[in-house]
Amino acid sequence: MDPLRWSTLLHGWNLEPGVRYRQLAQALQRAIQDGRLAGQERLPAERELASLLGISRSTVVTGYDLLALEGWLERRQGSGTRVTAAAPRAHPVLTLRTPVQAATAPPGELDLTIAVPSLTEAHRRRLQAALGSAFEESRYHPLGLPALRVCLADHYTRQGVPTRPEQIIITSGAQQAIALIAQTFLNAGDRALLETPTYFGAIDVFRAAGAELQGLPVGPDGVAPHALEAGLQGQPRLVFLTPTFQNPTGTVMPASVRREVAALLDRAGVPTIEDETLSELDLDRPAPPPVASHTPEGPVISVGSLSKLFWAGLRVGWLRSPERYLAPLSQAKTLSDFGTSLPAQAIALDLLRQLPALREERRALVRPARDTLVTLLREQLPDWAFLVPEGGQFLWVELPTDSATRFTLTARRAGIRLFPGASMGVTPLPDRSLRLPFTLPPEHLPEAVGRLRRAWAWHLAEDRAGPLA
Repeated sequence: MDPLRWSTLLHGWNLEPGVRYRQLAQALQRAIQDGRLAGQERLPAERELASLLGISRSTVVTGYDLLALEGWLERRQGSGTRVTAAAPRAHPVLTLRTPVQAATAPPGELDLTIAVPSLTEAHRRRLQAALGSAFEESRYHPLGLPALRVCLADHYTRQGVPTRPEQIIITSGAQQAIALIAQTFLNAGDRALLETPTYFGAIDVFRAAGAELQGLPVGPDGVAPHALEAGLQGQPRLVFLTPTFQNPTGTVMPASVRREVAALLDRAGVPTIEDETLSELDLDRPAPPPVASHTPEGPVISVGSLSKLFWAGLRVGWLRSPERYLAPLSQAKTLSDFGTSLPAQAIALDLLRQLPALREERRALVRPARDTLVTLLREQLPDWAFLVPEGGQFLWVELPTDSATRFTLTARRAGIRLFPGASMGVTPLPDRSLRLPFTLPPEHLPEAVGRLRRAWAWHLAEDRAGPLA
């Protein structure tokens, strides 16, 4: 059994009304109906699934028996439990790790599965002021508003990455940039190297492309050069790295390591995404120059966005490509949508021209939130371990027990949504980590940590009492 896959597939299984065996049966039935569980696919052994979900074996047995009685499952002595044979789907539905369900959180529930920066009154005024220029353009610009591409090219050049405007492609958020790159370079069965843990959106995109994913462990300094060198020997078709305020761990790759990484990538010539979506969110000291600065015409494709610095509703991202990849990436963007929204690009241009002020405003909001969250966790949950990141949006918390996924279910009862760290692993990770964003306003954090403390007390009490049916 793959614990990560099954915990993701059954996330929230017990939130519907009813007894637990029926809740489990309904969750499995939905997964069969929408194609996430295929015909003849084998289900986990009863004891394994019971242990993963924190319930009794008899609950799993009864749930399986109910589905077998209704014709959804086949149960045979000695060969386990399988989904009843069904016609294969031409387009199977993936179990996404991206927490899209967060958009429908009930009133009163605190959502810590995603990091969404708050939109201040000053931000609203900027949006209104910038909209005026949006209607001066009446043509398609598939690769982006020319003035915005010039602005971003200047931005990269100042960072030590000499860039022409033609090397910038504007996208509908960083997620589209990652998807276009994957679409361009990956075919089914190709190998892709990603950090582990890493951004769930990249995992979803690469899995959807049919790639074979290989994890690069993230240490205190990010990905170690020797691990990258070993991974490159497997001839991957694409590499994904986040050297600055890595999502979810918050680590920063030192300048010396970036130089080594750039040299390795240069020699291998493998297209590499450098995700810089959090790089402007330094809270204590500036981050080193990007990996791309050590190989400006090498294989590194830089990806950025304004969503984390300004507002998630502004779906404007970009990629900066070396000359060698411009033609296929430009074609992929043009075919996808004929260009990103012009009003959104006009707003982005206005914001980028005010980048230093914007960065200071966001820093003034995020730094107190980070420090408040750190203080509250140390006071109320002292057995939770974490390092304080120098920037970004997340604390990567390690629990004292291997039960983070089950704890997220307990936390829902306390009115708080959490994202288990194991869901961000390319390969199976110990189930003891949580990703906690510090994007809530500081005044909301005491309530959030209070709910976490109550949920943790319930969780420990349930562990002492043993699994419940």
